[in-house]
Amino acid sequence: MFSFRRITTQNRFIPQIDGLRFVAIASVVLFHIYSALVRGAIRAPIHPSAELAKRGVELFFAISGFILGVPFASHFLLKTPKVRLKQYFLRRLTRLEPPYFLCFPVWAAMQWVVWRRPFSDMAPHLLANCFYMHNLVFGAFTGAVNSVSWSLEVEVQFYCLVPILSLIFLISDARVRRGLILLAMAVIGVCSAPLLGSQRFQHSIVYYLAFFLAGFLVCDLYLNRKDWKPSFAWDALALMLWPLIWYPGYAVCHIILPFVIVVLYLAAFRGRLCAALFSHPLLTNIGGMCYSIYLFHFPVIYLVKHTTAYWHIGQNYWVFFVLQCCFILPAILLFCGAFFLLVERPCMDREWPQKLWRRLQRILHPGEKLISSTVGPQAEVPCIRE
Repeated sequence: MFSFRRITTQNRFIPQIDGLRFVAIASVVLFHIYSALVRGAIRAPIHPSAELAKRGVELFFAISGFILGVPFASHFLLKTPKVRLKQYFLRRLTRLEPPYFLCFPVWAAMQWVVWRRPFSDMAPHLLANCFYMHNLVFGAFTGAVNSVSWSLEVEVQFYCLVPILSLIFLISDARVRRGLILLAMAVIGVCSAPLLGSQRFQHSIVYYLAFFLAGFLVCDLYLNRKDWKPSFAWDALALMLWPLIWYPGYAVCHIILPFVIVVLYLAAFRGRLCAALFSHPLLTNIGGMCYSIYLFHFPVIYLVKHTTAYWHIGQNYWVFFVLQCCFILPAILLFCGAFFLLVERPCMDREWPQKLWRRLQRILHPGEKLISSTVGPQAEVPCIRE
């Protein structure tokens, strides 16, 4: 029987994190559906280039800060085994690279079929994407084959910085440590806000570092949660603050948003209703496959929209938008769910390279008994992505 629950190391499954991933991926997908329908049957009330409240990426970066910070913070604060950097980076290759590289043929095929874009034009951009250099060489969107890969490049930059940034957990005094993280979030937010007008810097780690640090702070508080008790007060606080996530004033919001996210993510753990909501299997299952959805939702949107964009009932845009979502969202879940089960979820098993190696040996040398189960590439690495 198929299971959509993600595979984690040592059964360390935090359902609220996948529930928060659901909110982040839903925000990204709905915004991109809105953008795709600009040339639909009914004119959109606000053009996507305006200051629309698109916050999915920021929510994702804060989650990444939490997940990537957990093993390092656990070592420094709880004296768990040290994270081996070789295994840490190898885990990224075995866990995230196969889905990442498989998405490019799909994107390239879509652009060739829909827009007749020649492969010779796409090749340099695909090569830059393979080395996570597209933002630096071409800019985030100039000629991009996969238009969402810019954020994955920022993610990789943070991934490389985590072993250094996590040294802040060496500070034993919790008040000093957390105070420094808060100060860094504030300084980075204020200093990076003027970069809003620069496309190159706006899609760099400099602009989003405060959100990763917000995840670090939630990680710190979560690992020291001995006296946490569920409270409706956190639910009430979340109810008041979630609307701020989508407040359209971007410059000011960029500065305060990391702090709002910290409170909201804490509420997901500490609120009675929030904890139950973000732990619901429907949300956690969809949130758990957010990587597959993130990689492939855009081409699915455009392929479906190519047929349905001029189907409408009446002249109200939001009725039109909901109708299109009814066509597009099931297609996204169907395609991305299949990709998750066939590709991404198997890659969550940290031993999949060993298992694949043994399977290949059986195919190439039928009837021969394997001398050792450890023959082949090793993948005994900690799971960084919960």
